[in-house]
Amino acid sequence: MDKFWVVTLFHFQPTENERGSLESVAVEQFNTLGIEEFSLSEAEVDAILGERAYSGGDIPETVLDEVETTVLGRPANYRFFFATADDAEKFKYHCTKQVLAEVQVEEHEQQDWNAEWKKHYSPILVNDKFEIIPSWMMDYRPKTPQHIYIYPGMGFGTGSHETTFLCLKLLTEEVDIPLNSVLDFGSGSGILGLATFKFYENAQVDFYDIDPEANKNCYQNAELNKLENLSFRLLLPEVREKLKPEYDLVFANILESILMLEIDYLTKVTRPGGGLILSGLLRPQVPGIIEAYTKKGMTLKRHLEKGDWAALYFTKGQ
Repeated sequence: MDKFWVVTLFHFQPTENERGSLESVAVEQFNTLGIEEFSLSEAEVDAILGERAYSGGDIPETVLDEVETTVLGRPANYRFFFATADDAEKFKYHCTKQVLAEVQVEEHEQQDWNAEWKKHYSPILVNDKFEIIPSWMMDYRPKTPQHIYIYPGMGFGTGSHETTFLCLKLLTEEVDIPLNSVLDFGSGSGILGLATFKFYENAQVDFYDIDPEANKNCYQNAELNKLENLSFRLLLPEVREKLKPEYDLVFANILESILMLEIDYLTKVTRPGGGLILSGLLRPQVPGIIEAYTKKGMTLKRHLEKGDWAALYFTKGQ
């Protein structure tokens, strides 16, 4: 598909039945490729989430309620995506007759769209040992002995976010124990567990995430790096019992609230003598996490910060 068309309905405030009916018509009569609803601007989202550490995993229900309250009752904007100009124009005409909203059609070049999206990603030098390279830059000459290619899919973790970057620094600069088993808890794109293979090829890695799409992105990245035949598992919450009782190293780059909720589990599955890398933390949240995990028998070995974010490396006593 070289081109696609977007029909946008601005400031549309339908009833539930009206919205359902319009979406059904878009699919059944006009062959829409997809539908997107958005109410909050980026600035409004930042105002709600900006002071909190939402770098992956679940957003707490209280925050979801806050977002819902903010958008409740306000008009929304809807985008309908089409493969042909004819379908888009016919759907636009239908909307002008059936709904009270400003309607606009835009044509997009698929190649231009992809090129614009890719501008946001470039190689990231973690240190003199490791580099992260976007998947479409296979001809790029790495500057480090080890590197990984990452496709920025639905799974969180491209290396561009400070927390992922800090976790990789801790892996490559601080971890000095044999790694036979690794847990990437809240794995997203799989970047942390896959990076581990670059230094510990014979390790067994479990990737655990709540989102099936994240696991798909993780496997895609494993294939990109020719790691798909190494020893790993992609696990979802319904099979959490299949996780090992202990791991040599555990990554948890998630939310401060989830790190507190899962503290007993994360410290339990870190084997005696093993390591635990925590991130997804804003700097003011660090003292509380250090205190809580120290009380559980963990010893802080290194604390890194980048911008407003932090990552911690703990070891567990023998």
